[in-house]
Amino acid sequence: MKLVEDVYEIAENFMKNPTYVSIDYERLAALADQMKIDVPQKFPSIEEKNIFNAVLFELVGGAINYCYWYGRDDVRPGGASSTLMYENLQNAFFDYDVAYPSNFRHGMENFMQNLTFSRFPLFEERMKHLYELLPFAEDYVEVLVGSNKDDLYPHLEKLVAEFPGYASDIFLKRASLFFLQLHRKFGWFAEAMNTLHIPADYQVPKIMNHEGVIQYDVELSYEIDTRRPIPKWSQKECEIRSATVLVAKYLCESTGWNVAEVDGFFWLRRKEATNPFHLTITTDY
Repeated sequence: MKLVEDVYEIAENFMKNPTYVSIDYERLAALADQMKIDVPQKFPSIEEKNIFNAVLFELVGGAINYCYWYGRDDVRPGGASSTLMYENLQNAFFDYDVAYPSNFRHGMENFMQNLTFSRFPLFEERMKHLYELLPFAEDYVEVLVGSNKDDLYPHLEKLVAEFPGYASDIFLKRASLFFLQLHRKFGWFAEAMNTLHIPADYQVPKIMNHEGVIQYDVELSYEIDTRRPIPKWSQKECEIRSATVLVAKYLCESTGWNVAEVDGFFWLRRKEATNPFHLTITTDY
């Protein structure tokens, strides 16, 4: 639980006296009232026949699920996207069987080769994060699948302890998303979905800004609209992500929706906003 509390604490610290980003609590309250009337939209997912494989692939894919654009938000080398990345992953592991010890390394090598020819941005960083998984990924998944699903937090702590790529983001976006996805696929960790933080990325703050619940000052708005890169870990980037985390927390508490439902409310509507998202070159999201 402390890891999640730390995310909320850093978000609150940035938003105590922000310079570039503000939360419009009047609009936020109105949005919460609207959401109370609506039914949370079901997140699209396919039925998984092999739970172990599905969790393993989510762990591997989640390790490199970041930064598909290059130069500007609408330039995607080779059509790079999370969808294409997961297609490459499924193709690489088409014959995977946990009963054969060499199978995982073989699948990972295939996956890395697929990514090489797909020309995804930040390729070197993606390879580093995939290599981090090789020693412990199957063991981690075996414990997770066989565990009691009432308590998420020991699994979150083990995730960031064993896989530095998941731990490197102070807002733990990809770690949070990993467990949101398991909840969406299998209904696991339902209670924790009431306290877990939202995965703060590019798309969710974009639609929050479109809704008017988070607002940017003139300087930051200009930089986003003209597609100027915003440095990772800069005050501007941290305020964007902090506001995202706190808006989602407010909506969870006000509507009774869990974080997976609030995240889906924004992310599934991301194409309604035609404005660019903020550009930060990072492996965090």
